[in-house]
Amino acid sequence: MSLPLALGPLAASRTYKLTTTSLMRMNEAQEHNTYHTVARQTLLERKPNNTYRIAIEVLSFKAENPTFFNALAADLNQVSNHLIIQTDVYGRLAHIENKADMLKTWLSIQADVVEKYQQYYPKTFFDAFGQNIQAEGVFEKTLRYKGLHGVLLAGLYGYGYTPEAPVQGTRVLEQFINNIDLPLQTTTQVADSAKPGQLSLVLTGKLNQAALQEDDLRRLFRTMADNPLLKVSFTATCQERYDLEAATGWLVAAEQRLQAEVPGVYRNEVHHQLELVD
Repeated sequence: MSLPLALGPLAASRTYKLTTTSLMRMNEAQEHNTYHTVARQTLLERKPNNTYRIAIEVLSFKAENPTFFNALAADLNQVSNHLIIQTDVYGRLAHIENKADMLKTWLSIQADVVEKYQQYYPKTFFDAFGQNIQAEGVFEKTLRYKGLHGVLLAGLYGYGYTPEAPVQGTRVLEQFINNIDLPLQTTTQVADSAKPGQLSLVLTGKLNQAALQEDDLRRLFRTMADNPLLKVSFTATCQERYDLEAATGWLVAAEQRLQAEVPGVYRNEVHHQLELVD
């Protein structure tokens, strides 16, 4: 058994570019877009219990096909563009430490945001958003295993990786479809590295059927399709690859693909590609 992989200290932060391509289809409606995010990651502290304090700062974000909802998300995401995150021993997002800073940012932009979207959303929508910033664990659900934070905080640390011993695990993408979670069973194993001094890991995942909220999922899709007899056969898979510096545990590149589908009714595809900029 090799030593557990750990994230080592660096003299400087790392800057990454994330390219995200998404396809969402529901019945006849379909949306396809590509997003470009540049972010800086800084290791603030590795604690004695092998958990981490990490700062993630979004430096820029751009959608290739801007939409109303992109604009709304960009305005609301101002509160989470600079986060101080406490991880667990695996490097997964446990909780956000700087909620007070998030709330301060929200209070400074709230009036302008409410006025900008008052024709489309009631004030109560934005009041709830502010309350969710302060509520324990609510905001974390929107970031854990998703988007930029799901790539940078994928939960790769704390395991001793060897070619002959794949690592079995589980993950849950909370509130993946409305309030319904997406549970996955995962297998992570060592892959051939493209460059010397790198550790490459590949992860495959499939639907954890036993943990799926099947009754709630069935009701949701039957309501969406306006068909009380709709046969709901839900599938989900993911494929991921991570290239890390073997000596420090820092990411050099990463790729994630996620597909979830109810044939003929719903399809959700997300592809993330991360590259080191500086």
